[in-house]
Amino acid sequence: MGAKQSKRNFKMSEIVHPTTNPSPMPSATHSSGGSSGANWKMSADGRIYHNVESSAYILPQDEEEQDRLNSQHFAAKALSNGNMLASVVEALPQEAKILDIGCGSGSWVMDVAIDNPCTHITGIDIADIFPAIIRPKNADFKLVNVLDGLPFPDATFDFVHMRLLIVAFRINEWDKVIDEIYRVLKPGGLIQLVESQYTDTEQSPKIHRFVSAHVLSLMADKHQDPLIGSKLEGKVIAHGFELMQKERIRIPFSNPQNAVYAELLWGWGNAMKALKQALAPRLCPDNESDYDQILNEYLKDCADFGWVVYIWSVAGRKPLTV
Repeated sequence: MGAKQSKRNFKMSEIVHPTTNPSPMPSATHSSGGSSGANWKMSADGRIYHNVESSAYILPQDEEEQDRLNSQHFAAKALSNGNMLASVVEALPQEAKILDIGCGSGSWVMDVAIDNPCTHITGIDIADIFPAIIRPKNADFKLVNVLDGLPFPDATFDFVHMRLLIVAFRINEWDKVIDEIYRVLKPGGLIQLVESQYTDTEQSPKIHRFVSAHVLSLMADKHQDPLIGSKLEGKVIAHGFELMQKERIRIPFSNPQNAVYAELLWGWGNAMKALKQALAPRLCPDNESDYDQILNEYLKDCADFGWVVYIWSVAGRKPLTV
């Protein structure tokens, strides 16, 4: 029987308060330990970024980023009408063991744990910005760099979820990560991958300049794949999964009446603010203080000319006999 996504209210009895001290927020000198060996560095504008050589992830790891990730989670949930594709909801065991890779602030983990109290959900991330004190009692978090491998035995989980890590992995790392997902899934276990694609930039010269000439150029320099969303189906099949469902959602940012689209554009704008130290030398090398104005003009064009982004989702099942 599939796990049900209930609509009941959050209750204090459903959270746990660990007796251990919470992990400190990352600082310029904080080392989180664990397999990732994460070190932290602070930029000139006070944002905190990881300093892990094995990771190509370029967004910050601080409280401001937590806010953006929380916003992104609830907008993505509203956009997709839930946290899981319908095929996953139908097939998920009621007492499933679930893994969320790249859990960030932990919003997806917390949400799914509350809606599915008989499951147990583990969230992993390279940064310890997930909840340290208050969380559902059927959820836990671990500091893990997935590129070091998943620290779990074979056939541990019933469901593995991974979402919006397009700027976390290099092109040649996707296959390694999906191989690890396959390994830790039980026979018959489920995978759901969700990624964005923002390569359609012909709506205006400012959109094209900002995204194609600079954001996508930065990704190319870091050997990241801006088209990975459209390739998820092929990768899931190539790694031995049976395809269960695929979905592509088109997001036109021109509708000011759509609150979900507006929230997603706000989140994108904040992500671009966080990339100022990487993008400003490309966009305005002679005067990097012009970056904020260039960004604001670009975001205005996104709404005025209807910039389009796509969200790709795929679900697959590991065969019962392998």
